[in-house]
Amino acid sequence: MSKDYYSTLGISKTASSDEIKKAYHKLAHKHHPDKKGGDSEKFKEVNEAYSVLSDPKKKATYDQFGSYQEGSGPSGFSGGNASGFGNFSGFDFSEGIDLGDIFSEFFGGFPGSSRGGRVRKERGADVQVDVEISFFEMAEGVKKDIFIFKKERCSRCKGKGAEKEDDLEECSHCQGTGKMERNINTGFGSFSQVTSCDHCQGKGFEVKKKCSACFGSGVTKERSEVRVTIPAGVEEGSLLKLENYGEQSRDGIHGDLFVRIHVMPHSSFKRSGNDLLLEKEISLSEALLGTTLRVETLNGMENLKIPENTTNGASFHLKGRGVKSGIQRIDGDEIVKIKIKMPSRISERAKRLLEELRDEGF
Repeated sequence: MSKDYYSTLGISKTASSDEIKKAYHKLAHKHHPDKKGGDSEKFKEVNEAYSVLSDPKKKATYDQFGSYQEGSGPSGFSGGNASGFGNFSGFDFSEGIDLGDIFSEFFGGFPGSSRGGRVRKERGADVQVDVEISFFEMAEGVKKDIFIFKKERCSRCKGKGAEKEDDLEECSHCQGTGKMERNINTGFGSFSQVTSCDHCQGKGFEVKKKCSACFGSGVTKERSEVRVTIPAGVEEGSLLKLENYGEQSRDGIHGDLFVRIHVMPHSSFKRSGNDLLLEKEISLSEALLGTTLRVETLNGMENLKIPENTTNGASFHLKGRGVKSGIQRIDGDEIVKIKIKMPSRISERAKRLLEELRDEGF
């Protein structure tokens, strides 16, 4: 049964990208497994839904077919005639598709192929974590130490799953090769299929007594500390990839770590690209006569001179006081927008003075 990603995020099918992002952010914080009362399964469901609905191409495929899988869609292999390979219409051979790769996946390779019969080693799973940073850390860039619990190859048995070496014996089904071979007749002729041994899962040995540390799994759950370098100018919801920092398989191969960044909003600043937007109120008299304002910047308070006869909505730029981003560390500006505050009431004296000014053409 296909999954209803819209229900998972609690949004309608007409939700905008901003609404999808807000719904995800709220639910990810609620269900994060590191938080009290968090739910790892719901957290995974929320992340899966967001990964599809936040990508326009994936979302379009999901909306059209009611589901999405990597490689799905009109040009994918899904739905083709796998039996006997009677239909290759899903493949564009002009793009350099290697038939050897296709047969390696399904039949262990062409006869005589160097890829045929090769038992692939297991790769560790990818891990995703959410990291929240302040608005200032976003603007300047920051290094964060994060702690995660993930699978690592058991240090006691080195992934073998046995208590000691003497507890390993050659698999009687594959004679220690980790592979099984059988012949298959297809529309192209007869092929030799080489697969991992079902009895020993391709390891080539059987375990008589399981490791007391990992209970035969070959991996243990460990607490790890990872330092993540978050570049300046990172966008809300950005996903950083750290290769080989994910879980480790019993074969010693790591997956990747994905870090999704969440930027805390600022009470005064708003971001527009690399620029920072700040709104300041001044009185009518300050607008007419001019004044000097103390304004907040990322580097502290600075003076900003407001000239005479400043109009409502006028903007002033503080060069280089915005967000730094990119390899060249390009600085944006801080843009201060002026809002003239009109008085809620006018005294009789002030009213007379304004009337005199009006008579003089002001």
